[in-house]
Amino acid sequence: MNDTHRPLKAVFLDIGDTVMRPNPSWEHVYALAFEEYGISVEMSDLYAALRHAYRHGGWGMEAGFDPSEETSFRRTVEIDAAAIAQLGLEPMPDAFYRRLAELFMVTSHWHIFPDAPGVLTGLKERGLTVGAVSNWVWNLPELLHSLELVGHFDFIAASARVGFEKPDRRIFEWALEQAAVDPGSVIHVGDHVDADVEGARNVGIDGVLIDRAERYRPDEVPEGVPVIHSLDELLPIVDARLT
Repeated sequence: MNDTHRPLKAVFLDIGDTVMRPNPSWEHVYALAFEEYGISVEMSDLYAALRHAYRHGGWGMEAGFDPSEETSFRRTVEIDAAAIAQLGLEPMPDAFYRRLAELFMVTSHWHIFPDAPGVLTGLKERGLTVGAVSNWVWNLPELLHSLELVGHFDFIAASARVGFEKPDRRIFEWALEQAAVDPGSVIHVGDHVDADVEGARNVGIDGVLIDRAERYRPDEVPEGVPVIHSLDELLPIVDARLT
C-alpha cells in the first residue's frame, strides 16, 4: 500500500470473479450456445481455449479503441473466433455470437458472490464513492441493472464504453474523474495481478488482490499488496483507511 496515508474516499471494484461470475462457469455458457448449433465441446478444452484467448479478463488491446457497441461486439467475435479455431472447429456465423451475447444477459447465468451485496452496501454506508472498473463488453450497465446490482455503484467504467481496458492507466484515470478524487484516496479491488493490481498502482491507486480460488502463489503478488479471499475481508482494510 502507499506509504502516504490518506483518508479513503472511494473504492473501485472489478466485476468478474470479484463481485460475480458466470453460472455455473464461463465455459458452460459458451457450451449452451454450441449445443444450440449441434456442437459438442469438451469442457476442459473450452476452458483452456477461452483463457488463452482472453488476456487479463479483457481483449488484450494495448491501445485505445472506439468505445461503441459495434466495436465491442466485433472485437468479442474476433477473440471468440480465435478460441474456436484453437478448438479445431469451423468458423461460426454472426448469429452464433449474437446468441452467445444473449445467453450472457440471462440473469440465471450469473452467480453473485454472497459476500458482495452486503459489502457493497457497507461501502456506501461508510460514505464512500463506489465505482465498477471492469474489462467488459458494452452491456455491463444493463446486466448489473438486471441483477439488481447497479444501485450499489456511483459509476460504471466498462472498458468497452471507456475505450481503454485494464491495465491501461486511462481507464483508471477515467474512473478517477468520475469519482472526483485523487489516486491516493482510492483502493481498487480485483482478481488479476496485472490488470487490477499493477494497473491501479501505475496511476497511484492502492491495489487489493481478491483471490477467491487461490490462483496466485505468494511470490506472484507484489510485495505489500493485501490479498483477500472474499469481499468480507475488504472492510477491515477500508476501515483502517477512513481516518
